[in-house]
Amino acid sequence: MRQQMRRTAIATLVALVFANSSSGSGNGHATASSTPTAEVTAAPIQNKTSSGATVVPNPPANSVNVTVDVFSDRHAISPYVYGGSYPKDAPTITDSGLTVVRWGGNATSRYNWKTFTNNAAADWYFEDFGYTEIGDGDSIKYIQDVKAAGSNPLMTMVMLPWVAKTSGWSFSVAKYGPQCGADPYNSDAGDGVLPDCQTDITGNDPTDANVELKDSPQNGDPPGTVYRDQWSPALAAAFGSAPHFYNMDNEIDIWGGTHRDVHPNPSAYEEMRDTYFAEANALKGWDANAIRFGPVSCCWWFYWNGANNNDKGVHAGVDFLPWWLNEVYWQDQLAGIRSVDVFDIHAYPDGPDTSHYTQAQKQALSLRIYRDYWDPKYVSESPAINQQWATFIQPKKRIPFRIPRLRALANMIYPGTLLSFTEWSAAFAGESDFSTALADADAYGILGRERMYLASRWEAPDPANPNYQALKLFRNYDGQHHTFATTSVSATNDGNPNLFSSYAALDSTGTTLTVMVINKNPQASVQTQFTVNGFTPKQVTTYTLSPKSPNKIVASSQKVWASTRKFAPYTVSLLVVSGSMSATPSADWDLNPDTVMVPARGTTTLQPKIVSGSGTVTLGTPQSDSGITLIVTQPNLTSSQDGSITVTAGSAPGFYHFAVPSTDNSGVAQTQSGWIVVGNPPATFTKTGDHQKGAPGSQLNLSVTLNAGKSGGSPVGGTVLFTTDSGTLSSRLVITDSSGNAPVVLTLPPNSGTTHVTAEGQFGLGHPVAKFTETAQ
Repeated sequence: MRQQMRRTAIATLVALVFANSSSGSGNGHATASSTPTAEVTAAPIQNKTSSGATVVPNPPANSVNVTVDVFSDRHAISPYVYGGSYPKDAPTITDSGLTVVRWGGNATSRYNWKTFTNNAAADWYFEDFGYTEIGDGDSIKYIQDVKAAGSNPLMTMVMLPWVAKTSGWSFSVAKYGPQCGADPYNSDAGDGVLPDCQTDITGNDPTDANVELKDSPQNGDPPGTVYRDQWSPALAAAFGSAPHFYNMDNEIDIWGGTHRDVHPNPSAYEEMRDTYFAEANALKGWDANAIRFGPVSCCWWFYWNGANNNDKGVHAGVDFLPWWLNEVYWQDQLAGIRSVDVFDIHAYPDGPDTSHYTQAQKQALSLRIYRDYWDPKYVSESPAINQQWATFIQPKKRIPFRIPRLRALANMIYPGTLLSFTEWSAAFAGESDFSTALADADAYGILGRERMYLASRWEAPDPANPNYQALKLFRNYDGQHHTFATTSVSATNDGNPNLFSSYAALDSTGTTLTVMVINKNPQASVQTQFTVNGFTPKQVTTYTLSPKSPNKIVASSQKVWASTRKFAPYTVSLLVVSGSMSATPSADWDLNPDTVMVPARGTTTLQPKIVSGSGTVTLGTPQSDSGITLIVTQPNLTSSQDGSITVTAGSAPGFYHFAVPSTDNSGVAQTQSGWIVVGNPPATFTKTGDHQKGAPGSQLNLSVTLNAGKSGGSPVGGTVLFTTDSGTLSSRLVITDSSGNAPVVLTLPPNSGTTHVTAEGQFGLGHPVAKFTETAQ
């Protein structure tokens, strides 16, 4: 009930943004009626799999070819992609094999660690309640119990300045007058909306339901105030040797809706940057092992716009997520620290309005919707994505391509920053419907294959529902805690992605291959022909989840491997295949990065590296889609020497796949592939003050003027980073004025010589660069 209200509140916020925007401007938004229908957008069938293999469009529904190649796209699957929030209890954590359990969501944004209470905010009449997850109200005990159950806790560090009292509510009917609605179980707890059901009540007293939360004690703090610097060390001690995972609050971009009783205004760009930077770095001081996830953004529209309708226009038109990550990166560079460890968002695959859908249509939607995560051909069925106004900078904006797109952004802006989804699900037909089990299995496979670092389903599967067994197929398929293997390998197929999926992984010994096959067709069996490269299958045991036995995984007897197999309608099957590899690589390598964003006609450099083994690797000639070129400039990889590949983008924005072959010193051939996301042409700088001369110690005026060009941005409010190799600058970060100018004063060094100054523009605008050469003489 609360979660349903929560998602409704988010939809309402998006609708308000749309309503307050004027079409035809940078802050406008197309209406749902202006987008293609679901029938149109659901139709496209991919021409390539995520690994780039060409497939046959529209093959017969009852015949699919699957090719597993253990030497193609090998990479470790993060153990943390099998997470969830609010599992039923601790035994459920152990049995299901959840690897992460998240203490998160709206409730945790107002959690009081002293009283074990939270405020439900807009989810339920802004009332205080006793908080609990797996029966624990005490956050310290919760961490201990999750660890004891065999999983890893993910905590939420509160960044709002208010947390719940022991009891209370924010909009008393007696105090603030009649309201649009009230809690049916507490008639004095109103919804904070006037009886016209349109106008929010403002000016309420936050202390009605809350006490202050501060970093540390100060003189004059009111009674009941609680402190982060006391809570964090207690959390750190409870984490112990487990990863110290922290969400830096929850969906801060929509605080102005969800938590409007204590945060009545929309979250602004600067607020989201500055609040994060202050609290993330303070947390690191209290817990040196903290792994910080941010900005924990809500949803697609807010990825690119934030909630303050005018913000993007006064920040050079730069989309929120790239703006935020760029700002954090540059602040970190100046401070000599890292303040974000994991780039975290919430990723409910967006769908159309299903109020008029039949149950069968909802089921079919669930089974194709995770193409949102990976498919470069999947045009979104959601008017929140499939419209003109959400972004003017991102390429192919009607195609989500969510995981590669966001990984490309992170790798471009802040190298080494991992990606996580700490909320996801798409149970359009209901949590208990069997389609949700098939869809969840698809999602787990995608999250591992697409190199996500961590993922946490909202909510963790309930043991009463079939999707609980879908999780167990990956984490405890035989009741003995055997799992889907840990090294992802290529498992391409020529099936319709709306109806068929395949994933594969190899164990650490190279003697067990696990293959997950999902037949999403509700009517037809699928005759499947397997081709396995680099591994000789010998015997197989099949573990199947089907509508005939929706709450139990059914195991077959062990059989001799056969390359042709039939999969019954509406089933997910795990093949546990024993055998041997044809050869053992002397080293495994990675593209470093495998996915990155580049402006049109721009260049970037990949630095392939050895990730395991002691052998050497020689890179071959890359192959790529037309529209990018790759040239290997250093083909030899050793444990102490990385390779080098220069990538040059063409003029057309889009998604471009590439593959790089290799041979190691033992003669084993491997291939790694990835994506280049090509953006708009970059903005440019016009520089003033280059090649000046002055006396040592004198001052010179320099400036750049930002020219947005076809970048999709604008010249006003852009951030420019200045650096110098000698002398000093009046400022390192300068914001462009109404004319696009960013001035800085250089004080020359005290001795004669040449000084070089570099001006860098934002990555969201294509990262324009200008260089100055000045002389002290």
